[in-house]
Amino acid sequence: MNDIDDARPESRTFLVERYWPDVDEPRARLLACSLGRIARAMTAEGVEVAHLESILMVRDGVVFSLITATDEASARQLVARVGAPADRIAVAVRLKEEDPCIEG
Repeated sequence: MNDIDDARPESRTFLVERYWPDVDEPRARLLACSLGRIARAMTAEGVEVAHLESILMVRDGVVFSLITATDEASARQLVARVGAPADRIAVAVRLKEEDPCIEG
């Protein structure tokens, strides 16, 4: 085996959007805990996926979750195993203050 064979695919960030009209903070926290627990189980099974964080928009009845995975199928598998449907899953680019700025 050479270095190319050992290279792992790069993780990408996915934004999961859930429209959940009757969501409250306890349910959203339970969802976040479940995403983390099941992501760790999947990683132990060889599917590299992680729940970064979730954001509850109480007034809008929406929960956003950030997930890292090597591909969208893995992110979708996590969402399916949690049993919480997603209205949309899309690649997201995280922009942080400490990242280099690109002028242009």
